[in-house]
Amino acid sequence: MPTVIQGFEVLTKPADTQLESFPILITIPAAAPGNLRIITFPTEFNAIAISLQIENQDSANAASYRLNSSTDTMVNLPASAFRSFSNMNIVSVTVQPGAAGVTIISGQMAAMPKSKPLVGL
Repeated sequence: MPTVIQGFEVLTKPADTQLESFPILITIPAAAPGNLRIITFPTEFNAIAISLQIENQDSANAASYRLNSSTDTMVNLPASAFRSFSNMNIVSVTVQPGAAGVTIISGQMAAMPKSKPLVGL
């Protein structure tokens, strides 16, 4: 049964050992407070993240993030820390990097299956 996350129909079972996947790496440059980077995986990669790591490489400032939401509060990620997520369906991540260092997003993506064409339209 499909799940709908932020308007995207997700058919992926993230722990499926036969699932074909590919890696990604995104570097988000340091930014002033309020400058958010929103990554929507189906739009940017035609895929769903099944594993993800958010790494704050700023040694002095915290970064913050949120998963699969545009309204939840941001979660703090201390300076020089990382947070990993595995065996999940992640459609989007919002990141506020620290002011003095980059934030790195690395993960494993599972391609979204192609939809069947609608007949009779």
